[in-house]
Amino acid sequence: MNDALRILQRAAPVMPVAHFHSLEHAQACAELFAEAKVPTVEVTLRHPQAWQMVKIFKDTMPLAKIGVGTVVNRRQMLRAADEADFVISPGFSAELSILARKTLTPYIPGIATATELMAAMKEEHSVFKCFPAAAVGGVALLKALSAPFPDVTFCPTGGISLANYQAYLALESVACVGGSWIVPSEEELQKDRDSFLAMLKDLYKS
Repeated sequence: MNDALRILQRAAPVMPVAHFHSLEHAQACAELFAEAKVPTVEVTLRHPQAWQMVKIFKDTMPLAKIGVGTVVNRRQMLRAADEADFVISPGFSAELSILARKTLTPYIPGIATATELMAAMKEEHSVFKCFPAAAVGGVALLKALSAPFPDVTFCPTGGISLANYQAYLALESVACVGGSWIVPSEEELQKDRDSFLAMLKDLYKS
């Protein structure tokens, strides 16, 4: 079993796709996730202080696997190899794939079409982020791709919500889904932290 597949299986059923508005927001979410025993988190590089946020999660959640998402270039990949447990991209890059192998970094590339899937499989990938899942066909697309590519595993992300995530998880090819809907805003943390904590504990109960 490869490391990327282990990451997705560990993350099940939902990997938080986390974009924070401030370091304080990141710290509060890290503390919440630690209390709920969330096993895996993807911290996206969408904020100027994103790398500091990755460190916050690594320090606050030492037992979890902390990944870096939205990795799109060589510089980001090399830094993520040093500072995170795994890397996720919105698309596929052969260059990033080569760097991941050289640095022994679990890498989950993004795909949206059969052509992209075949290009990534040529670089010996079998575990993928499907992004943006809902916009490119959702459950129907993943069902269609699973027929000609029975040995691949997906983490669909983009447009996933409380209302539809179980439909994705029902697919044999889906190990987990990625979702921002389980990452509370600063306002939600202040108003209803206990409800989020209860939801997370229920989601990740074994």
